[in-house]
Amino acid sequence: MKALPCAHPILTCQEAAQLENAILVDDAAEWAAMQQAGIGIAKAVCLDYQELQPLPQGLNVLALIGKGNNGGDALIACGQLLADFPRARVTLIFAVDPASLKPLAARAYQQLKGRVSAHQVDAGSDEAGIQTLLRSASGARAYDICIDGLLGMSFQPPVREPMRALIEAVNHYDQICLRAAVDLPSGKGDVSDELSFHADFSYATGIAKKVLFDGIAECGRVRTIDLGFFVTPEGAEVDASEMVLNDCVLDPLRKLRPAAVDKRTFGHIFIVGGSAFMPGALLMAVQAAVRSGVGLVTAFAPASVAATLAAQVPEAMWVPWPETANGTLNPRAMPLLLDRIDQATAVLVGPGMGKDRNTEMVVQDIVKLVALPVLLDADALRIRVLELVLKRKPEMGPVILTPHMGEFMRIAKLEKPDYSNETLKTFCKSYRVMTVLKSAHTRLCDGEDIWYNVCGGPVLSRGGSGDLLAGLIGGMIAQDHAGAQTSAARGIVLHGLAAQRLARAHGQVAVHTTLLLDYLPSVLRGC
Repeated sequence: MKALPCAHPILTCQEAAQLENAILVDDAAEWAAMQQAGIGIAKAVCLDYQELQPLPQGLNVLALIGKGNNGGDALIACGQLLADFPRARVTLIFAVDPASLKPLAARAYQQLKGRVSAHQVDAGSDEAGIQTLLRSASGARAYDICIDGLLGMSFQPPVREPMRALIEAVNHYDQICLRAAVDLPSGKGDVSDELSFHADFSYATGIAKKVLFDGIAECGRVRTIDLGFFVTPEGAEVDASEMVLNDCVLDPLRKLRPAAVDKRTFGHIFIVGGSAFMPGALLMAVQAAVRSGVGLVTAFAPASVAATLAAQVPEAMWVPWPETANGTLNPRAMPLLLDRIDQATAVLVGPGMGKDRNTEMVVQDIVKLVALPVLLDADALRIRVLELVLKRKPEMGPVILTPHMGEFMRIAKLEKPDYSNETLKTFCKSYRVMTVLKSAHTRLCDGEDIWYNVCGGPVLSRGGSGDLLAGLIGGMIAQDHAGAQTSAARGIVLHGLAAQRLARAHGQVAVHTTLLLDYLPSVLRGC
């Protein structure tokens, strides 16, 4: 496992259970962790709910309670929600007799008695009967939040009655705004049943489990509730090739910069892209790079649009590039870049440049001749370009790719989408590249290890989001205070956290892509 600051290992449920047993050595430690997990879930779910609408003071909460620790976590989360929202209404539905709760879950329930409405499904309950119960217990309102605390990581299939009927009833009940799973959706595990709770968010407590990352967001969006497991000597020794990024990777950017610096201290990114018919992608990449903290940005733009773009981002230096008859960059103008290349610390190429043979030649020349770190995005992602990466000399800088799945299918020669880690690792090894594969769970891969980003969300499912990401990553790599892996990770996490803040302020739908940039400062300043 290669070290990367602020990344925690992703483990199987069995591995996670073994690690927890080693860390939580007695009831006191387990109770402290349960309290931390429950409170963390309550705080996190309130933030995520704001992507729908502002939180109502009279929050209506439904919690599904099993007998184990996940049930205890859910009960403590309910207690925290009641503390934060005194007018909240909490309905508990037990899948077991409350008298059979494990000791810590029973302790958590005792703290709630008298403040919640509690119900139990019995062995004869069916889906229709449970839905009737859900309606009658709701107070004639939709449930704002449903918290699933039925089954944990030690679950072994099948899901038995009446829990099966309860999960199916809740899955089909349409009067729930946000569905939150404690640790992982009930029914999921190393060996999963065919039935599981349909989660919008899964709040991994302490350790992120591999099942959460299978496929493409089958468990909803993943959040990690850090319980401090990986600051102990035991945690530091955990070996894993798959990691989840933590936002503390941004901490060096949150500190005061030294006094004795100037713009040259923070790197110089060259950005090559755009075309007469698609200048916006280049503009967005440049806007993001300017906001990344890099010292200098030089953009090479088609001559017909360079002046217009320069007026919109005067902080960057704009170099007009002669065009072909198609309005794309003319490869004969490469000296414009090569004559200045000793000023740069990294090069980003691709946003909006088009896919004709002329632009492919431009990218090929950059890969062959530029010894700096090179970031290939969008239209620069071509198979023949990657073949030239293999010919780069060992002392030349790394090549980083930022494809979405459609582009990855093209360059990896796939017939259909493939989200497996092995396919991604094999691709990166074969071409000796680092890849940021954008999807519901964006992954950073160097051919050996994989780092997951769980920040972001559907608000990024719009044109231009990738251009902003490329500009941020390029700006981070140009600063290069920590190496390409960490720099790429910082760009990914910063982009994702800003997207979350955008969605919480304005929702997921009616927003401008570039509005994301206005939330970068608050991510770094913690406000």
